[in-house]
Amino acid sequence: MSGELLPFELRAADGVSLSGQAWMPPAPKAVVAVVHGIAEHSGRYASLAERANRRGLGVVSVDLRGHGRSPGERSYVERFDDYLLDVDALLARAQELAAGRRVFLMGHSMGGAIALHWLARRRRRVAGVMLSSAALRIGDDVPRLLVRLAPLLSRWLPHLRGTRIDPATISRDPAAVAAYVADPLVSLQAPPARTGAELLQVMAANREAVAGLSLPVYLFHGDADRLTDPAGSREIFDRWGGTDRTLRLWPGSRHETFNDLDREAVVAELLDWVLARCPPAVVQ
Repeated sequence: MSGELLPFELRAADGVSLSGQAWMPPAPKAVVAVVHGIAEHSGRYASLAERANRRGLGVVSVDLRGHGRSPGERSYVERFDDYLLDVDALLARAQELAAGRRVFLMGHSMGGAIALHWLARRRRRVAGVMLSSAALRIGDDVPRLLVRLAPLLSRWLPHLRGTRIDPATISRDPAAVAAYVADPLVSLQAPPARTGAELLQVMAANREAVAGLSLPVYLFHGDADRLTDPAGSREIFDRWGGTDRTLRLWPGSRHETFNDLDREAVVAELLDWVLARCPPAVVQ
């Protein structure tokens, strides 16, 4: 089942314009709203969306403020809660496209932290949440000195950029890494101090908040991820407030499991999980 690409522009509640796109098959069984990770953009989920469309699922995403085609200093956010306004706009568009069908929320890396923070703060219902290599605990490639200095740097030098992310940490597939580096909408700059400090605060808050969340959750993570620690996904799984919870660790995979060597199996299992939580089609 092929899908149609639908580019769009949204405006968040504080007036920030957001560029987005949806990939929609005819009469989708459900819609997955994707919150991307730091320094990337919605277009990097086109391959995932194509495979989702073939199985009757729609996918919609926006470029967060300061990312992709949306305005703002690259990867910078003054307050982490500003991202919640972007998710509000994304979910509103997803509900519109779903036309009464179920909506699932997926977050990758920092987007996973944003998705959990949105669920904890907004207390609005979605059919389920998928967390891809979510930023729940920092990985080994993040300098510990930078972590300790984060509060001071955020206050006094909020726009300071420290250590750049090594592109090789995203995947074992050299072609996937090369595509990431060559993508003009990916920011290869180091994240700003303010964004990093805000993210660290939200990680800690999320670990406390998940006991109060009971919706279905699917956590998947590469066990060789050095950017976000797989132990964070294990901890969230253990603390989750609901009984419908799944943890999938992919042996040898790095940060972007859906762009790593096991990508086909990763996406197949993810979509299986979503479809298992969709009502059966009504036979006319």
